[in-house]
Amino acid sequence: MSWDARQRAMLAEMGFRLPAATSAGVEAGVVELAEPEPEPIVIAAPPPTILRVAPTAAPSSFAGLGLSALREAVSACRACGLCEQRRHAVFGSGALAQPQWLVVTDAPDEADDAGGEALSGDAGRLLDRMLLAAGQRRGGDGASAFVTPVVKCRPPRGRAPLPPELEACEAVLAAQVEQLRPRLVLALGLQAARRLTGLAEPLGRLRGRVHRWRDLPVVVSYHPAYLLRSPADKAGAWDDLCLARRTMQAS
Repeated sequence: MSWDARQRAMLAEMGFRLPAATSAGVEAGVVELAEPEPEPIVIAAPPPTILRVAPTAAPSSFAGLGLSALREAVSACRACGLCEQRRHAVFGSGALAQPQWLVVTDAPDEADDAGGEALSGDAGRLLDRMLLAAGQRRGGDGASAFVTPVVKCRPPRGRAPLPPELEACEAVLAAQVEQLRPRLVLALGLQAARRLTGLAEPLGRLRGRVHRWRDLPVVVSYHPAYLLRSPADKAGAWDDLCLARRTMQAS
């Protein structure tokens, strides 16, 4: 596969080890990234019924709303107790017209809550580099990804969302899918991965397979905030992005 100098730089920032470019490749401005033979796309077997989370129908306050009206409804939402302590609901950002990827992350952190933006700060910058290396972007011209958290309000003290909170916000996520119509879902982090796969397994066991949620393929990977703390797992994250690319190309 051919990679230009910009893509090589982004892959290097992610911690992916690259071979040295040949002199011919340098002169041409193109280098080759030595990749292993593509792994076969493994479709996850349907989980046991006891672990499957049944999709929640969007309440009448969300159903049928356009994206602007849906954003306003989320800002005013009081469907669960998380609204009591939020500063801002985090609706998400990115491509608004049929994005290729819908990136669903774990719950907002303190910085996201303060600014009302999904994955801000260093974690957001790493995510943007990861998306660019995979041929996607959430901002600017040619935006092709939309990033949103699995719940739109920050749980107190950074705890994991409770089941009623996840169920309330899945209605919002379902309405976003209805309006955005993405081709693939990338679930980043344990909270997002377990909710969208319906499996209560460790993240490592959910990676490397293609799951299904609302008739969309779902690929699971690490949350960018985790990768900042554990850079050795960036190579695994790159494998997940490659699986997402192959899955979308095959669909």
